[in-house]
Amino acid sequence: MNVPDLYRIEHVEYACEGVKVFRFHAPEIARASQPGQFLMVWLPRHDEIPISISDVCEEDVEIAIADVGDCTHRIHEKGAGDMLGLRGPFGRGFSFENVHRSKICLVAGGYGAAPLKFAARRLIERGARVYVLLGASTESNLLFVDDFKRMGCEVRIATDDGSSGFKGTVVELFVELFGYDVRYVDEVWTCGPEHMMYRICSITKNAAIKTQVAVERIIKCASGACDSCDIGGLRVCTEGPVFDADVLRDTEFGLWKRDESGMRVPVKTGNIISPATPPIFIPEDDPMLESNVCGIQFKNPLMNASGFAVSGKMLYRIAKSGAGAVVTKSIGLHASHGHPNPTFIEIEPQTYVNAMGLPNPGINAYKIEIEEAKRANVPLILSIFGRDENEWLKIVKIAVNYPIDMIELNVSCPHSGFKALENDPELLCKVVRKVSYVAHSHHIPVVVKISANTADPAYIASLVEKHADAICAVNTLASKPVERSLGIPILGNPSGTGGISGKKIAEIGKKVVFRIAENVGIPVVAVGGIFSAKDVFDYAAAGASLFQIGSAIVSRGLLIFEEIKNELRKMLSEKGYKNVSEVVGMAHKR
Repeated sequence: MNVPDLYRIEHVEYACEGVKVFRFHAPEIARASQPGQFLMVWLPRHDEIPISISDVCEEDVEIAIADVGDCTHRIHEKGAGDMLGLRGPFGRGFSFENVHRSKICLVAGGYGAAPLKFAARRLIERGARVYVLLGASTESNLLFVDDFKRMGCEVRIATDDGSSGFKGTVVELFVELFGYDVRYVDEVWTCGPEHMMYRICSITKNAAIKTQVAVERIIKCASGACDSCDIGGLRVCTEGPVFDADVLRDTEFGLWKRDESGMRVPVKTGNIISPATPPIFIPEDDPMLESNVCGIQFKNPLMNASGFAVSGKMLYRIAKSGAGAVVTKSIGLHASHGHPNPTFIEIEPQTYVNAMGLPNPGINAYKIEIEEAKRANVPLILSIFGRDENEWLKIVKIAVNYPIDMIELNVSCPHSGFKALENDPELLCKVVRKVSYVAHSHHIPVVVKISANTADPAYIASLVEKHADAICAVNTLASKPVERSLGIPILGNPSGTGGISGKKIAEIGKKVVFRIAENVGIPVVAVGGIFSAKDVFDYAAAGASLFQIGSAIVSRGLLIFEEIKNELRKMLSEKGYKNVSEVVGMAHKR
């Protein structure tokens, strides 16, 4: 399971001004940890934050935490004997391929020295010659200077004010020592402020020196699910945080980041400069899987579930990975950061609980993401939510001017922080009628996403059938996981409530879809625990025409789309079907 476990703090000490090192006896984490990876550190009742592993000594793990916010300040108040929650390690660390007898230069800016300390230890153990360049604003902010020296690294220091070592930035020190051709070293590894790393990468690119970069982004799920950490369609929490510099060159690295809502913000003060847009993608025809639903042609009936992509480039990547359509994160009228962490945990194998709280950049800021995603040439379904009737109408009136193919109304999120619309049937009918009127005037179909959290989902579906074009079922199942030793909710949602997805809700979803298809005459979109072609076949037989995949992306990656398509073609062929649509509703035929 991927949930926080409580560990006793064995030792705490200051590493430099404002930074403390916390040591834990955590044998399983220590054995699995690699330099560049990170842990999720849980302060119960407050938040959970990503922290790089700064060292591993036998069965002990060390992390360096700077006092830079409310959560870290509270952690700084903890001492030896106190407990913190840990889980991990997460992500991709530094590659140590061909480092034996190599000359490796580690360039650290500020707190970026933390993961490089662990990296330096492993490099020295492998026989590499290690140069360490440490930069900070002033001498009191220099981190791990003596530690690097004790390991046998050749250390050089730069401070902005000249209080120690070279006066200037660590980038200027780098150029001073090695010049712009950097022929003296075999590789450069860097971690620190992004504008600093961007400049280092520009120098090493011109010199054709292999460079590895430890990138920092907002981390929420730490599992490749929510896309909050997106950089150019890559997920920092699973595919990073360490990247080869070549991989980052066509992304927004060094230009802009995303805040906790997913909105683009510049790395440094100034205008956002966008990298190149993705090239036009032409998906292949797939006669056995092609479907026409609500007047929209789908190359195949598979798509991601809402919530698994915020960026246009991630949606584009999902389409290139084999999805027949893409669904956006649920977008509201205004930007929202969602709930504090923990926001995503695994309670059983391939069964998850999330309480993201609908983080999103707001409908006005989302047009650019939609435009990038549409370059994949598959139908795009915009998921939206509102807190009241007025918000729903404002959102849809903006949305219909975007290049979207369908609108999904998320009326059933169990962890939004406000009452789900499906729990107020009268208001639900009113909103669906008014939103559909606006969408239909622009020839955009509307699908209503409901859950199994009401007494009778089929009844809810029948209420909106008159004005909706399709029903999507089922959204996540309400749950409140508890940390047993403390007796408190694990999730950061103030109510402690989240939504279960994955394997555990598959059978519930199939039963609900069957009942809905039995009671309404509009198409059904299935979501909930789809991991295989058999799941798709079962949902289709129950009455679904389209199929959303979510949790399987976490456990099996984006290859899941091609894997299920290949399995599904084989299954259809073996059973004598020429097209997947022939299976739809089969279980209702007596």
